[in-house]
Amino acid sequence: MSDTVSKDLHPLEKTLLNWLSEHGPGGDKDVMAGAGMDEGSYRRAFQWLLSRDMATVVSSEKTVTVQLGPLGLSYAAKGTTPELALIEAVKNGTTSLPEIQKNEMFDRAQWGSAMGALLKGGILKKGSDGLVLNDPSGGVFTLIRESVYSVISSGKTLNISDLNNKVAAEVSNRAPKRGKSRAEFVINETTSNVIDITSTGREALENARGRNTIGILTREILASGEWKNGSFRRYQVDIPPSRIHVGRLHPYAMFLDSVRDKLQAMGFQEMKGSLVESEFWNNDALFMPQFHPARDIHDAYYLEDGVEVEHPSRVLGEKVKAAHETGGDTGGRGWEYTFEWDRSLKAIMRSQGTALSARTLGSNPDIPGKYFGIAKCFRYDQVDATHLPDFFQIEGIVLGEDINMRHLLGLLKLFAMEVAGATEYKFVPAYFPFTEPSVELHVKHPTLGWFEMGGAGLFRREVCGPMGIDVPVIAWGLGLDRMALLALGLSDIRDLLNPDLAKLREMRSTPEKLLGGADNA
Repeated sequence: MSDTVSKDLHPLEKTLLNWLSEHGPGGDKDVMAGAGMDEGSYRRAFQWLLSRDMATVVSSEKTVTVQLGPLGLSYAAKGTTPELALIEAVKNGTTSLPEIQKNEMFDRAQWGSAMGALLKGGILKKGSDGLVLNDPSGGVFTLIRESVYSVISSGKTLNISDLNNKVAAEVSNRAPKRGKSRAEFVINETTSNVIDITSTGREALENARGRNTIGILTREILASGEWKNGSFRRYQVDIPPSRIHVGRLHPYAMFLDSVRDKLQAMGFQEMKGSLVESEFWNNDALFMPQFHPARDIHDAYYLEDGVEVEHPSRVLGEKVKAAHETGGDTGGRGWEYTFEWDRSLKAIMRSQGTALSARTLGSNPDIPGKYFGIAKCFRYDQVDATHLPDFFQIEGIVLGEDINMRHLLGLLKLFAMEVAGATEYKFVPAYFPFTEPSVELHVKHPTLGWFEMGGAGLFRREVCGPMGIDVPVIAWGLGLDRMALLALGLSDIRDLLNPDLAKLREMRSTPEKLLGGADNA
């Protein structure tokens, strides 16, 4: 071995080699404790030595442990899980889920999920008079309490290998890789190594003994003259430097800008509006009856009393009111109910981008004309791989004497293939209160399979008539977040909000490729 190599040993490398030479082989924890090294210093020194064949891994052991996640900790504090509590409720004669959900020990969603898990596992079944207990023992859910909760709560470390296969599988299903803030269990994998010095390492250490190797030239070393009796550690200039990450726009922001540029290049005018809307523009102007289930408090965020949005003109309001009650001058018969002005003027967080289209129709738009909007919308929804409670919609309308459904389907195809980059898409008949005929655009994701991209259709006369529009109007409202799943190569919509910079840097985000269709993805 070259004598030069021994001169290049870092002090951390020397410390580690010295311990291994005298006490090795040893496990990671024993080496760190014996050599007096913190974990970061140990890992760096070991990797350096490993790359130069001065140390070797004698053996490795992977350990997979289970911990209680935030949800599991809350269950442990309550002394039971929703599944076991539901089983007890059925044993005590409560066989209706709505009745069980009145118990505030767990929220409604947790009770519902527990029932689904128990039905799937065959613990419960649905009878003619309600829920029936099929397996009083509680099956795997009792085993989870006994072999997981009890062990962890007693302060012991639980290896997943100590669990039987059925319990281990259930625990793994309840330990998601994403959304750990709501996980019942958290699974951690650690690898323990036993390492030793090699003959090359011994030779390098022997050659380095007694040498005064200088790695950093300081003012004190120069002043004392120590540098005259030392040897300088070489710097390997061929080692790749640390990667420098320059600032740039968020990949999703780049995607949104690219969509905007695409539509403006096609001659569309952009519609803009407030995040806060009145029910009039968000729903009433779109011929959504005030008893429509989507207007329930569970689907829309209502602002506190006293918050107001600018009221529509009285003339326009009366025309919309008449369309709802009797059909007005539209030729239809309306919804045949009493329209409430107080309800119409309530302020809500915009729940659909179509509110922008309604405002545009009521503001003397160009005919013919093409309009689009990128609208932030808010709806109460359970978060999963394709749903968020706040999301972007790409909203648009085209007005003109000769506009028809063929134009709309062509535009939807453009969004599917050129914006989202989908290789497969289809149109599915649909129903919306404000369009007839109506259609949904569905695309196929390579991982998630088929899912809805959004709805579209031809605006009804009850929408256009009160606004003074007497030409056909095609309209669409599509989920931009879902388009981004395909365009950015993602399989979980939550990754658009991921704060992990490493993952963000890996996203496809070259603007010229985002809107080039599937062939350029």
